Amino acid sequence: MKPSSRCFTTRRVQTCSRTVRASFQARTVIVTKAQPASSTTGTAAGTSAGRPRTKDDLNDPAQIGATGTASTTVQDFGGDVSLSTYMMLPVEQYFVLDPNQIRFLQGTRFLLKVPRVEILNVWLEPEVEINVVSQAEPPRVVLQAENCRIRGSDLIENMRLDQKFCLRFTTELTWRSSKALPGDSVSSMSSYEGDMMGQGEIVGNAQLDVWSEVIPPFNLMPRELLQSSCNVVMRGLVSTLLPLFVRKLGEDYEKWAVDPAYRAQRSTRKMPLS
Repeated sequence: MKPSSRCFTTRRVQTCSRTVRASFQARTVIVTKAQPASSTTGTAAGTSAGRPRTKDDLNDPAQIGATGTASTTVQDFGGDVSLSTYMMLPVEQYFVLDPNQIRFLQGTRFLLKVPRVEILNVWLEPEVEINVVSQAEPPRVVLQAENCRIRGSDLIENMRLDQKFCLRFTTELTWRSSKALPGDSVSSMSSYEGDMMGQGEIVGNAQLDVWSEVIPPFNLMPRELLQSSCNVVMRGLVSTLLPLFVRKLGEDYEKWAVDPAYRAQRSTRKMPLS
């Protein structure tokens, strides 16, 4: 690209950003005065018929998203306290990373409160209902989003963004272990029956896709630029939360494996922590 072309592109982005910010400020005043504030708790991201909303229900939605992979290495203690035994615990005995962010609903469903996301002077706080399923063949735990609600700043609430988007979110947890041998590494491990100590690994893979109608003033931005900006935020969110979750899960396994009192307390739970 020639220097003059780069300058033109830079000026275009800066001009769009200034236009959006100015329109955002005006729109906030107009919308706040013209419409009553909606409930801060939001509504489920579904249709009036109660089924989850899909991208086909939306008007010319923009698509954003992110993927991520994270892993952590642990000591697999084998036997009755093997990594596999821990990962296949009943849902009611699951470890809760942060009770302020994860709350048990019923059955196999949890409510996950995503940390606040700020995009172009507005903020969002999504709340996602997650269904947790354990599968034996191949061994894995799958977390699947079923519903999502959005709380947000005044603009988000008054523009009813909560009713103008849908998402698809899946996180898959897998694990493997091996008998520890001199010179072994995680990448060269082979699976075993879990009756002896060795090295283990927990792997998390996440896929997040979001479709949203483009509300004013964001419709003043070029679609490609808007989606690119939002994708950066989504990638940052996934790349921060997924490694933290997987690492904390590994730490909890090692505590569960070596602490009989902690293990006994977990086994008597009638429902997950809330």
